[in-house]
Amino acid sequence: MKLQVKLALYNAISKAIIIGAFGAIIPVIIQGIVYNHIDKRLSARLEKMMRMVQKGGLNEISLDQDCSFDSYNVFKEEYVSISPLPGLPKDFGKRTVENTERLIENEVLKHRVLSQAFLYDNQLYEIEIGEGLSTVDQLNETIKRFTIQILLAVILISIFLDLGFARVLLLPFNKIINKKLKDVQHPSSFDATPVKTSTYEFAHLDRSINEMMQKIRETFQVEREFITNVSHELLTPISILQNRIENILNEPGLSNEVMSRMVETQKTLSRLTRIVKALLYISKIENDQYSKSDEVSLDELSYEVTEELAERIEEKNLHVNIDFEQPFTFYPCNRSLVHTMLFNVVSNAIKYSKNDGSLTIKGNREGDMFSVSIIDSGIGIPSENIPYIFDRFKRFRPDDGMSYGLGLPIVKSIASFHKIELRVESEPDKGTHFTMLFPVQLS
Repeated sequence: MKLQVKLALYNAISKAIIIGAFGAIIPVIIQGIVYNHIDKRLSARLEKMMRMVQKGGLNEISLDQDCSFDSYNVFKEEYVSISPLPGLPKDFGKRTVENTERLIENEVLKHRVLSQAFLYDNQLYEIEIGEGLSTVDQLNETIKRFTIQILLAVILISIFLDLGFARVLLLPFNKIINKKLKDVQHPSSFDATPVKTSTYEFAHLDRSINEMMQKIRETFQVEREFITNVSHELLTPISILQNRIENILNEPGLSNEVMSRMVETQKTLSRLTRIVKALLYISKIENDQYSKSDEVSLDELSYEVTEELAERIEEKNLHVNIDFEQPFTFYPCNRSLVHTMLFNVVSNAIKYSKNDGSLTIKGNREGDMFSVSIIDSGIGIPSENIPYIFDRFKRFRPDDGMSYGLGLPIVKSIASFHKIELRVESEPDKGTHFTMLFPVQLS
């Protein structure tokens, strides 16, 4: 989940919790305030009625205009009841308030009732003054509905506003990721221009990445110089040894045994030379030391490669089929590297093909990519070995004296340099399907 979505959800949830908490507390507060006002009104009425009892007796109460004796108003929201008591209650003289339900004309109504026992004319009585709570309940329900509506509205508005704010807030971060890191293929192409931002953390991140990439660039430069120097230092003595061996072989009187050992040594030195050159080649590719300013027609290049390998094709009597649905020109690229990549793959296909087999090179458009497939009918590759075929010096074939496990690593380096995707499908004794997906340059 993206950071801006997480921020928006967090803000929405936190606001929802706060509003929900207020929505739960406010009805309780309002209920307490309402109950307090009701209790004050009930107390005032009770005192009034007690004064009326003291002044004129119970008959005076029944004749009062404001309330009725043992009766209720027309909406059944208020009532007064005075009834005799059989005995002296423990809380005699004390006022009690409670919420209770009363049956009035076959209708159960909820009231808040203030009651008090009193003595009149040597008779115990209890007076109850009640006020309906339906208004309070309606008010609570209204507050709950209003709270839910506000809650939903705030959550939706908060999500949209927070997403927009988070997007604006993260613009510098996205620039750092997309413009500085995402498209960087090599430290030399890194853009160290500071990203404009007023956020301290993003500015610190930008400075840290710039410093890190500067160190990496310096390290790559040192590595490039080291590899060049080491390669030169290795090739120079090897070349000297090869010349000396050639001079020794030209001397008369050498025994066959010595000559045979000198020839084997010369082969070993030649093999070492090719390995060093291959490693230097891979290093130059990975260190971005080749330009990409060429364009190459892949169908024409396929014919060119098969012509160069014609002798090996004839040796195995392979049937070659080149089938391109449409011509395709790949650019920008390094023509020499693309040629080497295709040459190595086709050479591998020929090398491990069976005699009288087939070799097919197909080209077709696949969405925003152009696919070039090399299909052979060779000995195939076990599925467990396919993930490792691009590893350097990784060999799964018997030693034939020709391979050093660097052909496909070179292919992989060239493909990565050109952002070409590689796919390999193979089954033992059924052949290998090698696919190169070239990005299409949209005009």
